[in-house]
Amino acid sequence: MSQPKKVLLLIGSPRGEKSNSHAIGKFLVDKLEGNGLVSEEAIATRLVNTSEGIEKLLNSVENADIIVLATPLYIDSFPSPTIKAMELIHENRKVISPSKSQLLVAIMNSGFPEKEHMDTALKIIRNFVQESNLKWGGGIRVGWGMALNGEPLDEKKGMTKKLTRGLTLASVNLSYGQPISKEAEDLASTLFLPPFLAKSMMHLFGKRGWDKQAKDNNAKSKMCDQPYSISFAVLNRRTADV
Repeated sequence: MSQPKKVLLLIGSPRGEKSNSHAIGKFLVDKLEGNGLVSEEAIATRLVNTSEGIEKLLNSVENADIIVLATPLYIDSFPSPTIKAMELIHENRKVISPSKSQLLVAIMNSGFPEKEHMDTALKIIRNFVQESNLKWGGGIRVGWGMALNGEPLDEKKGMTKKLTRGLTLASVNLSYGQPISKEAEDLASTLFLPPFLAKSMMHLFGKRGWDKQAKDNNAKSKMCDQPYSISFAVLNRRTADV
């Protein structure tokens, strides 16, 4: 690949600029800007539902030398704007002849601490890249992404120091038109905290989150309800009678 000049940051999160996806992707793109590339941002949720937005998205993709797709993973699925954007890009590239070689980099973040939780999603994106006549530029998996709270990344912040170092190293690779090195992928994908501590904090704050949602929706007294157990019991009795 020749020296890249333009990079597109494609955000798949419905939260747009307030998302963890944006915080991580923006850090990488800012580093690429520092290396001389011109950047552009596209928020999928604002573009994929109108003909004007779709045209803008597809033009931005075709003009970029590097596409950074930054998206969350909700349990085991991409959010719908990410899926829709990938479908539109794929369909468009089936009918056009790409004029240049383009790298696509995937940055994923998940609420679960283990980066392995994102392996299947990463394979899906790699398949999308292959089927859409793009070139794989590497994948970064950020576990326990909720800890970022949508705040801009700080190189001096201890918790995210390995993430920012990995992204900085990745920017060097990409600025020369090369895929992200395994060293950069592994460094950026390092868990913020030891696994046992991350899981303990998830259990603590996750329970608080569920309790708050239950209280806000007047459902706290129903948290232990088993509405389907009665239905199954009745169904079993009816089956036995037959």
